[in-house]
Amino acid sequence: MGLGSDIKNKLSQYLRVISVSRKPDKEEFWSSAKVCGAGILIIGVVGFVIYVLFRIV
Repeated sequence: MGLGSDIKNKLSQYLRVISVSRKPDKEEFWSSAKVCGAGILIIGVVGFVIYVLFRIV
């Protein structure tokens, strides 16, 4: 297998993913945004708690 066939194989895989993907509807987008926002908030709170604990100790 040469470099040309490797590139052709990768491109066909990329095209397959693009053909299967679709734009999310409004409800699906907002539910993903809420989950991501909650995760960012939780990580921020945990980081702040760790920061405060190290400042106290």
